[in-house]
Amino acid sequence: MPAATSKRSRRAAFDDDEEGNDEVAVVQATSSLRNESQRKKARISNAGPSKNSAWASRQESAASSDNDEDMQEPEEPEEPAGPAATQYEMMRDAGFRHLENTDLDDQRATQRLKSRPHMLGENQVALNAIIESITCYNFMCHTRLHVPLGPLLNFIVGENGSGKSAILTAITLCLGGKASATNRGGSLRSFVKEGEDHASLVVQIKNQGTDAYKPDLYGESITVERHFSKSGSSGFKLKASGGRIISTKKGDVDDIVEYYCLQVDNPLNVLSQDNARQFLNAATPVSKYKYFVQGTQLEQLDQDYQLLQETLEANETRLLAFQENITYLKEKSEKAVKLRDTLTKNAEMRRQSKVYSNQLAWAQVMEQEGLLQQKENAILAAQEDINRMEVAIVEKTEFLETIDNKVQEAEESFNNLSQEEDQFKEQEEEAKTKFNDARASIEKTHTQERDIHQRLTNASQKVKDYEKKIHEEERRLEEVNGGALAEKQKELEEAKRAIDDIRESQKSHAEHSSHITNELNEAQKKVQGSEELASQKRQEVSAAELRLRTLSQNRSDPLAGFEPRVPQLLRLIDSDSGFSQKPIGPIGTLIQLTKPKWSAILEKIFGSVLSGFIVASRPDQVRLSSHMDRQGIRNCPIFIGSRSALNNLREPDEKFDTILRVLRIDDPRVRDQLVITQNIEQTILIEDREEAQRVMFDGQQPENVTACLSFHDKKRGHGLRLTRRGANMSTSPIGPNFDQKSRMKSDDVDSQIDFFKENLEQLRTEFRDLDMSRRTLQQAAQRCTQAINQHKKQGANFEKELRNAQARVTHIEEELDKFEGADNKLQGYKNDLQEAQIQKDHYGNQFGELAMQKQEMNKEAESLNEVFKKAKLASQDHKAKISKAEDRVKRFKATRQVALVEKNQAYENLALAKAGKDDAERSKERQAEVVADYTRQASAVAPERAYIPEGESVRSIERKFESIREQLRKIRNQLGASDEDIQNRATQAIQEYREAKKSHKNLTSLVDELKKALMDRLRKWRTFQRLISAHARCNFNYLLSERGFRGELFLDHKAKRLQVQVEPDETRKTSSGRNTKTLSGGEKSFSSICLLLAIWDAMGSPLRCLDEFDVFMDNVNRAISTNMLITTARRSVGKQFILITPNAIEGRAKIDKDVKIIRLTDPRQRLITDH
Repeated sequence: MPAATSKRSRRAAFDDDEEGNDEVAVVQATSSLRNESQRKKARISNAGPSKNSAWASRQESAASSDNDEDMQEPEEPEEPAGPAATQYEMMRDAGFRHLENTDLDDQRATQRLKSRPHMLGENQVALNAIIESITCYNFMCHTRLHVPLGPLLNFIVGENGSGKSAILTAITLCLGGKASATNRGGSLRSFVKEGEDHASLVVQIKNQGTDAYKPDLYGESITVERHFSKSGSSGFKLKASGGRIISTKKGDVDDIVEYYCLQVDNPLNVLSQDNARQFLNAATPVSKYKYFVQGTQLEQLDQDYQLLQETLEANETRLLAFQENITYLKEKSEKAVKLRDTLTKNAEMRRQSKVYSNQLAWAQVMEQEGLLQQKENAILAAQEDINRMEVAIVEKTEFLETIDNKVQEAEESFNNLSQEEDQFKEQEEEAKTKFNDARASIEKTHTQERDIHQRLTNASQKVKDYEKKIHEEERRLEEVNGGALAEKQKELEEAKRAIDDIRESQKSHAEHSSHITNELNEAQKKVQGSEELASQKRQEVSAAELRLRTLSQNRSDPLAGFEPRVPQLLRLIDSDSGFSQKPIGPIGTLIQLTKPKWSAILEKIFGSVLSGFIVASRPDQVRLSSHMDRQGIRNCPIFIGSRSALNNLREPDEKFDTILRVLRIDDPRVRDQLVITQNIEQTILIEDREEAQRVMFDGQQPENVTACLSFHDKKRGHGLRLTRRGANMSTSPIGPNFDQKSRMKSDDVDSQIDFFKENLEQLRTEFRDLDMSRRTLQQAAQRCTQAINQHKKQGANFEKELRNAQARVTHIEEELDKFEGADNKLQGYKNDLQEAQIQKDHYGNQFGELAMQKQEMNKEAESLNEVFKKAKLASQDHKAKISKAEDRVKRFKATRQVALVEKNQAYENLALAKAGKDDAERSKERQAEVVADYTRQASAVAPERAYIPEGESVRSIERKFESIREQLRKIRNQLGASDEDIQNRATQAIQEYREAKKSHKNLTSLVDELKKALMDRLRKWRTFQRLISAHARCNFNYLLSERGFRGELFLDHKAKRLQVQVEPDETRKTSSGRNTKTLSGGEKSFSSICLLLAIWDAMGSPLRCLDEFDVFMDNVNRAISTNMLITTARRSVGKQFILITPNAIEGRAKIDKDVKIIRLTDPRQRLITDH
């Protein structure tokens, strides 16, 4: 029979109308662990965890607040505790964590129910999975019973014995159900009508629509026939719509039943009379839970997954046994293969033994020829050493001559400087003597100043004494002469006040002198600063002259700009064979500058990088560093070069010059290193500062430009570095080191010399400008000196005015003498006062002149001190030059000594090399005779020269030859079977080993896939269990509310109990509900119907059958239950319901065109009617 088509999806038991993790889908769960291809459809959900059922913690008693229901039924005894959970059950339940949030699950399920419309409109007929008719032949008490069924609701009505229950039994048996599942018989033979030998059942299933089951094969309907006999035989037939038999296999019937999810073995899907009575009236919480898990297929899935777990454990046990068997088979195959290989090699080993014998003879010849070749190579190496030594002697001689010239130049320079030393010493001594004389003069003047100051003090005291005496005498005479004398005395007082005013002016004049002196000092400081700038510029001129002179002198010496020991370091590197790759450097010698104008700035930018070396690895770096330490070289960095060359450099527009573009680099590794450390490919060069600022700072920065170098617009030879980082723009100066000799090669040395000449001329011009500025400042200082002289003249004028005022005082005093008459006492006092005043003025003038003279002498002494300091500094600089020149002479002499020793050593090495060559030639002649003798002996063993594999030697071939001879001896003793048996054993052992490995691999893969599938299915099983429980609880409450009942459904999956509590009186809000045992028969049946419908709504089968659902109901409950069944059936659009009742339907149900009522009569009455 062709393979089953892909299975269609059934509508979920409840609508998938929630967001988040509560999506519900109907999927197919298939077990491959059974003999039949049983398949079922299960609901799964990816919803989150929920809480445990809370019913166990609530009161199970139905306590009532009314007085008419005080009695309470005793609780049912607890079920005995089950056995300890197995490992599978722990994996399946996962601690029941998925049931920890029942409130949230119920809330979501309630939302789904509320969002579902109250009426779905007109019920629609499904296009397939509908039982169209059932026909029974010789079945139970019926000779022939044909019942056509409607596609939606079917009420089968009839008295007892009319065959109502036989219809459900026939459907179950015909669609592959077991006889025991019907509760009407233990085996099929018991269903054969009394007096008949065989019976048959025919069920016709609708098969239309896009998801029909193999419509091309079966057509629009599928007919399933089952026939069985008293003898116990049974069989099936599957027929197409035209009556053609398609299959007779029960497995194909099961495929159809499973495809349409009919579930005829489900005790809640086809609820027989006994099962309906047991479920609706007498079921305990444990049995109700069993019905629930069987009806919702939870139990079936659990059994399948448990069987899967058992299969996994069995396969893991098989894997252990497989591993031991594989180890045994591997050892067996290896032994068999080894014996086969031994057999195969036996014939070859004799041939190989002969080959080894020939190889051994000629290997000895080859060994001796190798020694002969070594002798010849030694002769060639000795000749190369001789040639190298001769070249070295020439180089050493030339180098020694160069050093001799340098020694001579250094000695001449030292002698010239030594001759100039006396001149500097004389200048220093002369300046020192002048300075000491000036200090002695100052000390002498200071002594005179103290003496005159003492005399001035004594004279001032005498003047005060005479003035006192005169005042007393005048007061006495005033009393004698009257007012004329007072008038003259008043004039005398005014004249004296005039003297005081003049002296006050002298005081202000003296205070102004300090201001003028300060201006002079400021002018002198400016002169001194200008002299320092001029001196600095003079040094730059000297450095430029020295650099130009050095460049002219060292045209042929590329290492002149590096440390003195660098040449010795380079010779050590050349002679050291321990480097994995020879270091390259100094880096500056491998760089050629095409634009010499940038030399000083680039020398500063590169810094010590130009003196550095590049190595290939870290060990080479350590080795080179040790060489530098021994040579005393400190400022030569060592870089580890990149292993791969840098390609696709990101350079700016070609209109810009970059550092990389003005350099010609000999080695790409040097270029890569400078790109990594200095960004030479992205640093542009612009000579004009304004142009550089416009390019870098105005508008957008050029692409691939990180910095710009330009010349300083005021300082010759200096540079500027312009950078821009977003909104941050900076300009930093670059001050070149003029003492640093050029380390980079120039494209044209003459043009480089011309450039430095121009630079020198510019520096000289700047020096002249600074010198002119210095002279201007000196003139300003001279003007300040002239102002001081003018100030001194003004002081002299004040002295003159003072003397005139003093003369007037003397005149008035003479007139006062006329009033005194013959009294000469007052005149004598005045004369004495005048003499004392003259003496005081004399001493005062002397004191002032000495102060001015002392100030001038201090300035002169300071000037002489500056001259002395400069002379001393010049002498020290000269001594430093002498010391430097002396050190240079010593270095050159030391270098000459080393060169001389190396030259002598080169001659010695040449003599040793020639002697070694002679010894090698004699040894070669002796070895040639040995080779000829070995060749004669080898030709006697094997006339044709044997091929010697690469890597083989006489010792290795000899060992192989002895080994193969020993193996041949052992093989002759070990082989105890025929060649054919050994070959067959090896082939069989290899085949068994390979098959075992393949089986082990397949079984391991199967176990892994089964584990993964089991864990995934258990997770979905838990989600299905959680969601279907929540839906059943909420739907149960909803159905109870249709009649105004209130209740609760308690599902305890851990204890495996399902308990129902119902409160018929909805107004009793305080009551928690009553146990179903306390309900009336009708209330209990109605509650059970609600429970059944709640479970049905959670099931996905298109067929629902219920036998005698209203037996124990009164008319009110029967009508309500019937209408509820009809309403629920109409909500389940497309589902087929078969409901059996012995009571009439009309008058108590809302009948519509989707309801079909089938009335059956007692077969005995039919028989009587037929007769």
